[in-house]
Amino acid sequence: MKKISTLALLAMGAALPAFAQSNVTIYGIVDIAARTQSGLTAGYAGAPNSTSVVNSGVGPTSRWGVRGQEDLGGGLQATFNLESTLGVDAGTSGSPAGFFDRAAVVGLAGKWGAVTAGRQNTLVADSAGIADPIGLRFAGLNPNIQVTSLTGHRLGKEYGATNSDGSSNRVNNSIKYSGTFGGLTARAMYSFGESAAGSQRLDSKGLGLNYAAGDLLLTSAYTQFHDANGLALDAATIGGVWTSGKLRLILNFGRNQADTSATTQTTNKVLAAGANYAVSNQISLNGGYYKVDRERTGLQDDGFTRLIGFVDYHLSRRTKLYLELDTTKWKGNYQGVGNKERSNGLSLGVTHSF
Repeated sequence: MKKISTLALLAMGAALPAFAQSNVTIYGIVDIAARTQSGLTAGYAGAPNSTSVVNSGVGPTSRWGVRGQEDLGGGLQATFNLESTLGVDAGTSGSPAGFFDRAAVVGLAGKWGAVTAGRQNTLVADSAGIADPIGLRFAGLNPNIQVTSLTGHRLGKEYGATNSDGSSNRVNNSIKYSGTFGGLTARAMYSFGESAAGSQRLDSKGLGLNYAAGDLLLTSAYTQFHDANGLALDAATIGGVWTSGKLRLILNFGRNQADTSATTQTTNKVLAAGANYAVSNQISLNGGYYKVDRERTGLQDDGFTRLIGFVDYHLSRRTKLYLELDTTKWKGNYQGVGNKERSNGLSLGVTHSF
């Protein structure tokens, strides 16, 4: 009997991996830089003077996470992802939006596509990230992240269930679908506001469509949000990436319009263009131009233009040093009364991924 039991257990152990093969990965990015700048505070708000700082996220945003998948058989997989922002300069994790502020999702994936549920990026944030000239670096100063993706919308209201009155790039209580069919990728998303006042309170919904053919990738998305009173914020973006050998050219346009009250609106438009070029296996150049225009009911139009450039030196596949330079020309009163009309910055940093 003991032999039979042992053989049965061995047979079960051999059969289980065929039905439940799973893996879990801990991953992350650690980025930090020494920076000198004029016309900006340590948090990149307007300032009348110069500052020197050591900040995390001048390169890619520092983060850590856990992700995994399980093979359920028949081409079906279960997936999950938990991801938290890291503040390497101060040793912090998470944000006021939550500990796993960047992602907290579980889902299913198959030949038909993938469905995830939880806290996750909006479709506009996903699209703007695909066609960002500097590859989603320098989140605190990158207009494609701050304005197009609504990471720092400056509207002072919680549009969508976001846990924040300053950002709408990620939403809670959401369900997202993505499916690729040939060169087309269709995307749809809905976030439940979970408000007792009604279904159109703190909810959001969106659609997106990507197209890939050879060296060309096109991306687009639209998302509508509501605040606690039902006021709407509509955001859209369209962009493209063309690759030829070691050169990548990127172009993106974003627009959002918010009802800030029953009689007032704020409209933002962002044009972004840039290029990446690999000079060698170790050295690469990355630069972007951003033009932001803002219109507000009863106020003067304002905005800014910004140039951001990186020179990267790759020490290995996971570690690189970088030199970053940026300059901003402010229009109108966007930066605030008494602050400089032009801001400049220079950063020296290191990025390690694991």
